[in-house]
Amino acid sequence: MRVVVTDVSVLFDLYAIGKLTEFFKLDWEIIITDFVYNEILRSDQRKVFEKFIRSGNLIILRISSKEVMEIIRFKTRLSIRSIADRTILWKALQLDATLLTCDKKLRKEAEGHDLEVRGSIWVITELVDKGIVNKTEGRQLLENLKTKNDRLPVERIDEQIKKWNQ
Repeated sequence: MRVVVTDVSVLFDLYAIGKLTEFFKLDWEIIITDFVYNEILRSDQRKVFEKFIRSGNLIILRISSKEVMEIIRFKTRLSIRSIADRTILWKALQLDATLLTCDKKLRKEAEGHDLEVRGSIWVITELVDKGIVNKTEGRQLLENLKTKNDRLPVERIDEQIKKWNQ
């Protein structure tokens, strides 16, 4: 089973396109830290995520005060200021896990530590590859993602859509 540590950006993308249930069907151990969970501020979103926590599909790792001190002292090449981002980078390194993020700076930092880093586009591709959604739905989801998150690389989305059209 693949261990995946994620930030809120990917979770919010999947929430926005209505595909959280499908995401949690992937054969992955999906982990967030309590600091990341605390970034989910809207009550409607919290209710949805709590359902996946209760079912064991989303695991929250509690960061102790001792660990917080280690994380703060953890040296990064880039200036990663967000404590939530630092906690998932630190945990992904500890667990030798895949890191899911759409944050460019966090992605570069994680790649500098030789972590596998993926994002929302890859998750949609995995849903298609694993047969959870078909290519037609995958194309629609990627088109929908372009309208929900304007920070995603449109050229990569269009490339994947084109690949599925062949």
